[in-house]
Amino acid sequence: MNEQQADEMIRLLQELRDGQRLQLERQAQALLRQDELMAQQRERLAASSQRSGETEQLFAKTAKVVARASVLAFVIYPIAVVALMLALWLVVARVAP
Repeated sequence: MNEQQADEMIRLLQELRDGQRLQLERQAQALLRQDELMAQQRERLAASSQRSGETEQLFAKTAKVVARASVLAFVIYPIAVVALMLALWLVVARVAP
């Protein structure tokens, strides 16, 4: 191998080294970007989980209110109907004699 071929081989090896270095730098940048994206995704997931918990609490409160309202409806409506019928009966009884 002569001097010119050795220089050409060294130049090619240096180009390979530089290309690999550039590729490693780009991979490092890509990994940093992936880490950033993963952190953002974790934040979104945590916020979504918190909202989900708040929504579940709101649904539970709403269910309690609806249950109380239905109990009141079954108790108060019949009493109100009986009271109205009694009031009408008293009004009719006074007018009739």
